[in-house]
Amino acid sequence: MIDATTYCFGNCRFTPARQSLLCGDSPIRLGSRAMDLLHALVRQPGQVVNKSELLKAAWPNLFVDESNLKVNIAALRRALETGGIDVPCIATVPGRGYRFVASLTVERPREAAFPASIREIDGVLPPSKPLVGRAGALAAIVEALQQTRLLTVVGPAGVGKTSIAIAAARAIANGEHQAVCFVDLAAIEKGQFVALAVSRALGIVSNPIDEVEGLIDALRGRNQLLVLDNCEHLLADVAGIADRLNHALHGLNIIATSREPLRCRFETVHRLPPLQCPPEDATLDAGSAMGFSAIELLVRRAEAHGYRLEDADVPSITSLSRRLDGIALAIELAAPQLQANGPAGLLQMLERDFEALSSRGDGMDRHKTLTATLNWSYRLLSENEAWLLRHLSVFGGTFALDDVIDAFGHLAHEEDLTAWLEALAIKSMVSVNYTGRRRRYRLLDTTRTFANKRLIGQGEQQAAMIAYGRFILALFERAEEEWTWRPREDWVALYGGWSADLRRMIDWAYDADGQAELGVRLTVAALPFWVEFSTMAESGARVEKALSALDNLSGDHLLLRMKLVAAHGWNLCYRYPFGDELEATWKRGFELALEAGSVEHCLRTKVGLAMVQTAMGFHQRAFETIADLRRFMASVDDYSAAPNVDRELFTCEFYQGNIRSGHAGLERLAREHATFGNRGQTSRFQIDRFVNFRNHLSWSTWVVGKHRRALEIAEEALNAALTLNHDLSCAHSLAVAATPIALLCGRIDLAQERASMLAERLKTRQIDTWPPFARFHQAAIDAARGEREAVQRLRDAIAAIRECNFLIHLPLRYAMLAHAALSHDQVEVARQSIDEGVDYCRQRGDRWCDAEFLHLRGLVCWRDGDTVSAMRRLQDAIDLGRKSGALGFALRAATSRVKLAKEIGDPAQPLAQLKAISDRCDSSGSLDIVAAHEALRSGPLRRRRRRISAWS
Repeated sequence: MIDATTYCFGNCRFTPARQSLLCGDSPIRLGSRAMDLLHALVRQPGQVVNKSELLKAAWPNLFVDESNLKVNIAALRRALETGGIDVPCIATVPGRGYRFVASLTVERPREAAFPASIREIDGVLPPSKPLVGRAGALAAIVEALQQTRLLTVVGPAGVGKTSIAIAAARAIANGEHQAVCFVDLAAIEKGQFVALAVSRALGIVSNPIDEVEGLIDALRGRNQLLVLDNCEHLLADVAGIADRLNHALHGLNIIATSREPLRCRFETVHRLPPLQCPPEDATLDAGSAMGFSAIELLVRRAEAHGYRLEDADVPSITSLSRRLDGIALAIELAAPQLQANGPAGLLQMLERDFEALSSRGDGMDRHKTLTATLNWSYRLLSENEAWLLRHLSVFGGTFALDDVIDAFGHLAHEEDLTAWLEALAIKSMVSVNYTGRRRRYRLLDTTRTFANKRLIGQGEQQAAMIAYGRFILALFERAEEEWTWRPREDWVALYGGWSADLRRMIDWAYDADGQAELGVRLTVAALPFWVEFSTMAESGARVEKALSALDNLSGDHLLLRMKLVAAHGWNLCYRYPFGDELEATWKRGFELALEAGSVEHCLRTKVGLAMVQTAMGFHQRAFETIADLRRFMASVDDYSAAPNVDRELFTCEFYQGNIRSGHAGLERLAREHATFGNRGQTSRFQIDRFVNFRNHLSWSTWVVGKHRRALEIAEEALNAALTLNHDLSCAHSLAVAATPIALLCGRIDLAQERASMLAERLKTRQIDTWPPFARFHQAAIDAARGEREAVQRLRDAIAAIRECNFLIHLPLRYAMLAHAALSHDQVEVARQSIDEGVDYCRQRGDRWCDAEFLHLRGLVCWRDGDTVSAMRRLQDAIDLGRKSGALGFALRAATSRVKLAKEIGDPAQPLAQLKAISDRCDSSGSLDIVAAHEALRSGPLRRRRRRISAWS
């Protein structure tokens, strides 16, 4: 539409839109530059228009010498004089510019020529629905307007700025008795119409030369509240008008809404955040979920369409609220579809496309879909800001300025990226928060999806993703290097938040043409990350894929293969069954490490080989591997793995029956590593060193008769693992030490607590190593609580453990099964369990439980009525236990021998023997010790047949 505004001075009529200057009825010939200069002057009559503004008006986007301005001003003056103007029109202001000084009137176009958007303005405050979750923000805005006369509500698209501005205006009007005028500027396309739109809204019908001065004159003395809605596209014009009104009218309050501040003098900015969504780890029911404002708004609006929130829907509803970013408009658009599609169905739709959020109601076009709202904001960006927004869509979570520079610094100057990012933040296209005093940015999911579509549409995605992939690679290569020294808490905080981006980039690299090597390198760089976060199932799948992809790449890639094979070895430790492939993988890993000259990976692969050989019960093989490893450490003068090597050595000694020396060695290691800290490389050998040493020490401590201390050591290890929050270490501690030691000590309730903790860990972490152990422990707990059928479950669990070939502590598991069977009068099951356990020990050289098997044979003989053989076997168990240092087993056998002796009438010697053994054990801590003390304190002999129980 043509703006037909005409400026009248002297006998001249100047209509800029038609490039027409008439003096009387005669046209005056002027060049286009002179016309533009005259237009710039008459728009601001009586005011100094500086030279730069005039140059910009006449020569936009060009650099010209100031002499051109002087020449054209002179030509304009001559033309006006020639046309018959006998008074000066243009005055020079030395050093500053020029001023139009002639008397001027303005003829506005007829009202029919105004845009429809202006003609329809009536100033009435629109109706609104009750606000949800905004009580605090509303109170803050109302209170702020007691102290300031110009407040701008700033926030991202659709967050609810208009709704809260209307609510605040209504509250102020009711409380302060102010007249309210509402002006929606969304449809006003040109800044020159802003003042006219406000005049129309206020009902001002005068036609002054200066619209703003006319507003000031009309409003002088009024108690008025002016709401200027949707100002972001007319920022400069709205800011100029608001500033002048605010300065001149002390009875006027202004509430503006905008994506960014107006930047006026004395402006107060209220940033409106999205509605509150539950954190990802929240456990909620329907009642507690409604405490989050995003869910409350979604449910309240959906209730009008027949939806009712139930507990079963809460997980999907919480995910839906996060997917909608707590953006009020998105929630309002989603709510009507909730009943028809269900929360899970609607969430699935929105995961594909936000276009599902289409309004079926009235409203402006740009508010009919979320995409249209975002597009409105996007069009207001400069070309460079839009470019950066599109590229930022590759970030999956929060990021810092340094991350943007590292990712895209090769495409733009650092200073430019800084300025563009800050502009996006100011315009609410990027959210800003502070973490540890560091400024971090994030694209809302809605904005990210929108921007990513534009990235694809511009053909920029491939280059952007390659750049981002290289950034993620550099990030995790740095993480790998820092893993060797940075405290774990700091390391996790720095790199833990990048997991989703890492996964997404690996998947993209394998799917994109020619980027497989990037996928392999990302996988290798991420290896410490997966171990620290105990995501072994994911690591296993990704390592195997990387090894397969590596075979198809040209070149050697020795270092990449070395790291992947070592990681594959560790991953196989968390799958069943253990066997030749596992040993072969470790040996292959060592060969590659030798070839690559990597001492670190030589150590890791050899330690890994020794660990699995021990776990499979091949203690002699483990001794040979340990000897090789010690020679290697001496040859390279690197003893950093020596504590772990010694732990393997002492554990093997213990299992082979050298209980005293094995236990003493483990005790020494524990003393040398008496504290745990937030160290780097917590999981260099998968399990934290402090935790691992104590898990094994707790077993040897129990066997030597220090039951209370064994419980304490197991608890120390578990507490350390929990403090580190390292799932692999926690699971190891619960499966290997905390649960079985509690069982062996007869602390059934504590064992149940620990078993339940392990079960919960295994729900969230796919660690195939431990489920058979967990089933065994639960069956043992149930058997101890009197459940006869649990004995068969113990047998099944042992069969599963043997099938898996992860045989750590298998001899004592057979012994525990035999005790449980005897306690439930299943003598044949006990006999079979003892025989299988003894056969296994003979085959593998596992001798640490020999005394306990002798004790069990004695109990079976006693149950069979052969008291002579029973007494002999029990004495053999006592002697072997005392000789080997297994006083825990000797205590059990001596207690049983006292009970048998009392039954057959010869208790004196057994009582003395039990007293001597008991004095060398802990005074408390287990049912075995309690049973020994009761036997020592028991009264007169009674000849009766008694049920023999492991825990009696």
